[in-house]
Amino acid sequence: MKIRTKITGMGLLLVLLTAASIVGIAMYQEKVLERNIGQEVDLLVSSEIKKVAQNVYLMCRTMQESLEQMLTHGLNVAADVAGNHAQLNFKGAPVSWQAVNQFTNETSEVTLPKVLYDGIWLGRNTDLSQPTAIVDEVTKLLGVTCTVFQRMNDEGDMLRVATTVPDLNGNRAIGTYIPRYNPDGSPNEVIETLLRGEAFTGRAYVVNAWYLTGYRPLWDSSGSKVIGALYVGQKQENVTSLRHGIMDITIGKRGYVAVLGDKGEQRGKYIISGYGQRDGENLLLADSPSQKKEVEKILQLAETLDDRKAAEAIPVALHRYLWKNSDGSELHPKMAAIGYYEPWDWVIMATAYEEDFYPARQRMASALSNMISWVAGVATAIIVLSLLIGYYVARGIVRPLEKAMEVFEQIGQGHFGLQLNVAARGEIGQLSRSFNNMVENLLEVTASRDDLNHEIVERIRVENELREISARREDLERIVNNSPAVAFLWCAESGWPVEYVSPNISQFGFDSEDFCRGRLLFSSVVHAEDLERVQEAVTRHCSSPKGGALALEYRILNRRGEEFWIVNRLWLRRNDDGEVTHYQGVVLDITARKKAEADIKKLAYYDALTGLPNRSLFMNRLKQALAQAKRDERLAALLFIDLDKFKEVNDQYGHAFGDKLLKAVGLRLASCIRQNDTLARFGGDEFIMLLPGLNEISAVNIVAEKILAIMAEPFCIDQRRFDISSSIGITLYPQDGENTDLLFKRADMAMYVAKDMGRNGYCFFDVKMERTSRPRYARKVVAGQSHLLPIDGPE
Repeated sequence: MKIRTKITGMGLLLVLLTAASIVGIAMYQEKVLERNIGQEVDLLVSSEIKKVAQNVYLMCRTMQESLEQMLTHGLNVAADVAGNHAQLNFKGAPVSWQAVNQFTNETSEVTLPKVLYDGIWLGRNTDLSQPTAIVDEVTKLLGVTCTVFQRMNDEGDMLRVATTVPDLNGNRAIGTYIPRYNPDGSPNEVIETLLRGEAFTGRAYVVNAWYLTGYRPLWDSSGSKVIGALYVGQKQENVTSLRHGIMDITIGKRGYVAVLGDKGEQRGKYIISGYGQRDGENLLLADSPSQKKEVEKILQLAETLDDRKAAEAIPVALHRYLWKNSDGSELHPKMAAIGYYEPWDWVIMATAYEEDFYPARQRMASALSNMISWVAGVATAIIVLSLLIGYYVARGIVRPLEKAMEVFEQIGQGHFGLQLNVAARGEIGQLSRSFNNMVENLLEVTASRDDLNHEIVERIRVENELREISARREDLERIVNNSPAVAFLWCAESGWPVEYVSPNISQFGFDSEDFCRGRLLFSSVVHAEDLERVQEAVTRHCSSPKGGALALEYRILNRRGEEFWIVNRLWLRRNDDGEVTHYQGVVLDITARKKAEADIKKLAYYDALTGLPNRSLFMNRLKQALAQAKRDERLAALLFIDLDKFKEVNDQYGHAFGDKLLKAVGLRLASCIRQNDTLARFGGDEFIMLLPGLNEISAVNIVAEKILAIMAEPFCIDQRRFDISSSIGITLYPQDGENTDLLFKRADMAMYVAKDMGRNGYCFFDVKMERTSRPRYARKVVAGQSHLLPIDGPE
């Protein structure tokens, strides 16, 4: 094969291999990226709808807490209207009632004393347009329904004798009653609670619909028997702001949030449909068997979420299915995040149409296809261009060589008078001129020319090698001196004396001569806090049989006291006996990286305003503290601190003053804790304090008293005086809860009790706070004195 063909073929082969590799890799990556993009889009959609479902769950829980507070307030108002303005009397003349069971509609006749209010019978008014004492006044004041119940019998059935609750005909539901036992024979939770003499707050069935309710028992004059009850409530589906908030949520182009009932008559019924268009429709009664099957699956998934509550704060299940809209016949693939809010029996579905996200996938796939086409086109153009260039380059090289070969052959036959006349530039031209000079010298030299020529050639070779070595050394020095990496060579002796260090050590404020002449040992510039660690690491590395590279990060100090973080990569140099004689390697400045890492850590774990730990860091420490307390069988305390009347400062002086006051509060509270305690700001004017590793509860009292004392001192902000007190709720691990959510919830509950009892004090959690709307008694501490105070109002 001719050299021309070899040169052209070799160049073409290299280009073909390169182009084929690039096109092959691009096509493979197209498939990988297309698959990964689809997975990422699915992951983003599922994550988004899961967050939406969890947010709706939180909206429901927040609304429930707000309504429970409102209903508790409504019961207090109803009790005030019934007890303070006048007096209810259940000892009037007998009157007959046709009592109707609100569940079964069965009717029974019962004779009961008239219920008098201020000496006047409440009557038997069924017309909502005509006023009835007590109940209309409460409804007018609070906008909720109200009822006065009279106990019908010893079993405890409760008859509505005055109410603003409407029946299906729009009249007052007078004469209906709540039976002691439900139709399935189970005790009615509302009646059971009232007969125990306790108030009931929660979801209950009222006449013909589900309501969010509050009930309070009414006692006889002796205070020993429940003879009736007061009720306030609001229909669950009438929570307008929540319904609008849910219906306003849009996922993608057409996705929405819907709510279904799960139990009883509500099972499968739309409580809130997409955009409110199908409210009240029962999907289990649909004509399509496949649609009913999917609805059953969704309800079953919701029912299994209770088993996952221990692992997730708000459990959500993901489900894919095909769905036919009410206005079309096509089945559309959908994805739903399903949550279950048990207090209201709501199945929350955040749904998205997968078709809404197809255009994004198609756009990405199209872009990848275009990229492959461009890569293939460019590779083809390069191959053609390389073939042409290779051909002309080969011809330029081969033609002078062919001419030289002819002359070489003749000179080899003894024709020394010939000349190689090649006018080419570069190496070929230089070869031609050198060859002609050689031929001329052959004609002139003597018999000793061979020895002389050999000496000359050897000298030239040595000189060329020296020049090349010198050039390479100069290049290396320029590379090292212009690099951020400092090269070094240290002796493996005490103090690490330096044999060589590159001049770019000046970036750290040192002079290379100080090290090379022994005026500075490298160990003398290592930070004192890091020196022992670095020495131990180097010693271990020297004794390691692997003996590879060692990378260390530590600090150095220059003569001006400036601190630098460096990464030091070390290699060992050994003698013939295997002993380490030198350390060689490079040093890189990583100060900027370390500073960035510290800034990122501060932003991630500390509150920007007060500098205290934020929620994320506090939760990490709380989990560690609870685990340690469990292992050590010791106590841990959680103090939920809320500033009293802080909103008035913000409203009067503005948020800038409020922020300064929060900083000052943070400094004072931080002075109350031990080294291993944690104080964090949760947002607004709320602070949380963790006291781990306690042996006695008395230690918590000491800290709480210290907080009240230090907060009693006035604050001076911009020459203005502020008197700010605090209310503290306290929970203890493990007796008040063994998980973080429960401890937080109960500490918050205890804090609100402390506020209700006059603020500027602290209150330990009591389980009675959960069994009723409020505990009957709670221990509250003010100014160092403990008081057992009633916080449930008069019985």
